[in-house]
Amino acid sequence: MKPPINDEDKRAGRIAFRIDEDHSLLANIYENLVDRDFKSVEKDIRNIMMDLRFILKSIPEDDF
Repeated sequence: MKPPINDEDKRAGRIAFRIDEDHSLLANIYENLVDRDFKSVEKDIRNIMMDLRFILKSIPEDDF
């Protein structure tokens, strides 16, 4: 039987999932810059900027 997952483990999982998504966006930005696919680069940059702003707003409340 598996031990129950506590709230801190769930929180860490949510943070890891979000950062993993941001890491994927950064990798896409690199690839698309190399390929000169600037329209995709702009979209990915906007997405990562939006997520980073959301993270900044979440810090004071520790809402992850």
